[in-house]
Amino acid sequence: MKNTGFIIKLAAILFGIAFVCTFILVLCNDITAPIIAENTKIAEEEAKQNVLPEATGGFETVKNFSSTGVKEAYIGKDDKGEVVGYCFKVSTKDNENKAFGGEILMIVGIDKDLKITGVDLTTLAETPGLGAKADEDEFKNQFKGKSGELTVVKSGAKDSEIQAISGATISSKAVTEGVNNATIAAQVLGKEAK
Repeated sequence: MKNTGFIIKLAAILFGIAFVCTFILVLCNDITAPIIAENTKIAEEEAKQNVLPEATGGFETVKNFSSTGVKEAYIGKDDKGEVVGYCFKVSTKDNENKAFGGEILMIVGIDKDLKITGVDLTTLAETPGLGAKADEDEFKNQFKGKSGELTVVKSGAKDSEIQAISGATISSKAVTEGVNNATIAAQVLGKEAK
């Protein structure tokens, strides 16, 4: 009987510790969640401006827009309110070519002539030194000025090709598929805008 009392006392102490720790975690999450959300929103706004700098008049959110891989769509306008291009928040989550480290989120800018103006990766968990190089300008700048469906090659990239990152073909294909999804969405959005 003495052991039963000791076990109950120990269980009560462990339960109390677990309860206090859980309470602290919930409290910290409630405090930090809005801050994280606000910082994410600011980073995405900066990314949109980086990939479509001609949109000096801001971005208009396209409501109820649906296209493969596209989470959000925006119309970029100049100071006069004229459409200069489109931005898309794209996820690789549903890609045929999955990223090695999980979902990649990116903002892709496309001008009204359907040429890619920039790619900015906002969430990336790829292997440092390999797949993480997808966020380097050397890789991302390959997309600028290109249009149509792009393919990934290991070397000697030409007009509609993107040279894979050495040792990270999977990540290269995932990002390229995401950009292709944005290009398709821009074609649809461009037709709707006319």
